[in-house]
Parts: sequence; structure tokens; C-alpha cells
Amino acid sequence: MARRTYAVIGGGPAGMTAASRIKRLHPESRVVVVERSRYVSYAACGIPYYLGGLVESLDKLIHYPVSVFREKRGIEVYTETEAVALEPGRLVARGPDGEFTVEWDMLLVATGARPVKPPIPGVELDGIATLRILEDAERARRLLEGARRVAVVGGGYIGVEVAENLKARGLDVVLFEMLPHVMPTLDGDMASHIEEEMRRNGVELHTGEPVREFVGDGSGRVRRVVTDKGVYDVDAVILAVGVRPDTRLAEMLGLELGVRGAVKVDSRLRTSMEGVYAAGDVAETFNRVTGKPDWIPLAPTANKMGYVAGTNMAGGDIEFPGVVGTAVTKVFGLEIGRTGLSEEQARKAGFNPLGVHISAKTRPGYYPGGGVLRLKLVADIDSGRLLGVQAVGVEVLPRIDAAAALLYHGASVKDVFFTDLAYAPPFAPAWDPLVIAARVAMRRLR
Repeated sequence: MARRTYAVIGGGPAGMTAASRIKRLHPESRVVVVERSRYVSYAACGIPYYLGGLVESLDKLIHYPVSVFREKRGIEVYTETEAVALEPGRLVARGPDGEFTVEWDMLLVATGARPVKPPIPGVELDGIATLRILEDAERARRLLEGARRVAVVGGGYIGVEVAENLKARGLDVVLFEMLPHVMPTLDGDMASHIEEEMRRNGVELHTGEPVREFVGDGSGRVRRVVTDKGVYDVDAVILAVGVRPDTRLAEMLGLELGVRGAVKVDSRLRTSMEGVYAAGDVAETFNRVTGKPDWIPLAPTANKMGYVAGTNMAGGDIEFPGVVGTAVTKVFGLEIGRTGLSEEQARKAGFNPLGVHISAKTRPGYYPGGGVLRLKLVADIDSGRLLGVQAVGVEVLPRIDAAAALLYHGASVKDVFFTDLAYAPPFAPAWDPLVIAARVAMRRLR
């Protein structure tokens, strides 16, 4: 193959995985990565734990320093560099040393997602931070210095994780969620356990209470959060109301957009323009449960999409088969996991869902340790197909991972029941909670 130039915009998990894959398959090719942050290949999911002090320095969140890619892999990486113009075959970027042009043969758009900054009066005041890149974490940690009472706006994964970590710092935390319950990817009956845990650990929780205004003092620093129900004094605000695909450059190039405004791609992650691929949080993916395009911005998905895009850009032929939307976290002493569709999501997707709840011990009663796991299994009444699983409690991960594997392969509830899960008293009961939930569901299915 003739020596080609591959341009990658974005140095996150998708971009750096793709760049490394291209260079491995075609070491003679030129691979150029443009990244607006000072860092590449970092764990943004660790930012809440950095704010809480569990992670001592930002360096701990970096998987590989830039030098690994530049010196060991031969990739041209330009950090603190913005792509300012993009057209077929040509990229103009601006960095610390000025502007430069890259004439590319193939392009990967891996610009990720950007935090939603809601159009709330006062949102530009000092003392209000969003969290996405490591520089955001630095700014947020600085603004927390000297703070005693902090508002977290948004009750999704990042919001509840930040609330936990700010409490670990000894701060007073008030969390606002405009929807009726936190963790909107869960059903309300499961989210209620998380809310109980947060309140039990001192988080002042306001659900169903959208923020209407931020009010500052004479210096322009935020001091109050205003809702329809009250006015709350604060010293700082963390905005965690979600993200959206960062498609500004994709639109500049004229790429077709798809689900939720993400870049439309096929199974090989090709966009609507010849020679241009997209991967990671900027691109749509395929939901194996609904059988439709979807947008599920998660780091494991971005890494795998980067692998597929890089392989295909280098002349390979591999498809990205899609995902089922698996995620886990923890809030104080409660582990949380979900995969597939919630009951609400299943109904909106056109299924006839059945939701089954069980509460079970994770070890036999005679063996010490373990605890209680609350699990919800969602199935389609008409077909008996497994649609999703949610879990809160202890030892969530093995059940969610098993459910994710079954969902990936289109399993039925009967398949879940007969799955040969391991048993030994130190690890699990003979009737695993996942199997118990399937057994209960089988009784109620048609």
C-alpha cells in the first residue's frame, strides 16, 4: 500500500485506539492526531474521584503519556491544538506554535461529546463548572477550595458520583434533578433505593425540581440556586446535566447526522463521506436489543469503535456489532448496575414489557459475608425475550455482566434460567439472584 496520511481529530479512547491500530497495521503510514486538551488517552470517568481526593493527581488518570504515542508508536500527536477548518482532504489546525495544515487521505472524527450547559440565567457566573476533560477537573478542584456548600445539578451517573465524592471531602451537598428520580437510565422503583442511600449519607436531594436561575454576588461569583420551590445558598456549582455529541467539525465537513444528533455511521463506522470515519461518543451506534441505531456514550464502546474504525481505515474489514448499554457505578455503600432496556425504555421502543423484582442474598445464609441484592429483570411478554436487567445492592457486577452477555446474544428468559452460572458458598448461592429473577418471570410470561 502506498504511504498514506491518516488524520484523527480527538485524542480520547476512540481516537488513540484507532491511531494505534492504523500504525500497527501500516507502520509506514503517517498518522496525525489533533487534540484540544493537554492530555490524550485519559480516564474522564475518574474525574469525580479526583474531586473527592481518592485520586491524588491527574497523572493517575492518564493511561499513556503522549510520549508513548509519539516516541514508541510513531504517531504525530498535537495537544492543545484545535481543528479550525476542515474540508475534504484538508485539515487546518491551530496549536501553541501557530497554524498548520494536514493533507489527509483518510479522516477519523473522534471529537467525543461536550457537556450540556443549559440556558439558565446566571450559568456563566464564576464558581460554576462542567466536567468532561482533565482541565475541567483542575478548574473544578480549584473552585471547591474554601467551599462549604456545593450544588450538583443533574442526577445521572456523574452527578451522583460527584455528590458522593464531595461528601467524602466533608462538604455539604445539595443535588437538583429536574426529573422525578435520579439515575434516569433506571426505572423509578430501582432509583428510589439510590435516593434513600444518598439521603442516608447526608445529601440534600431535590428531585422533580429544575433549576431556574443562578444568582451571584457583587464579584460575579455564584451564591444562590433558584428553583420554583426555593432559594438555596451555595459556594459553588457542578453542572452534570448530560452530554451531547460534539459534531461541530462533522457539520463543517457536511457529514450526515443520525440518532440524537450523533454522526451517522454504518457497521464499519464509515460516514456519509468517502474516506471519512467516525467513532466514540460523537458517533451513533447500534442497539442490539432494539435492533435500531442509538447513541450510547460510554468509554468501553468508544474504545471498541476506535479499534474497528482504525482497522477498516487501514484496509481491514471488520464490523462493529453494536452494544446493549451496560454500565455500573457505586454511590456510598450501594453498587448500581444496568444493561439493556429499562421497563420504561422497553415500552417506548414498542415492546410489551414485564418487570420482575426480587431481593436475594448474594451468599448462602450459612456462609459469612455477602449481602442483599435487589434485581429487576425486564422481559417482553409476547416473546419471552430478555430486554434488560437493573441491580442495586452488593456484588452487582457479576450479575450485570452475565445479563449483558445474554442480552448481546438475544437470550430469552428461559435461557437466563438455564444459564450454567457458577456456585460455591464463598461466592454465590446455588440459586443465583439472576436465576431467581428469571424463574419468577417465567411464571408470569404468556
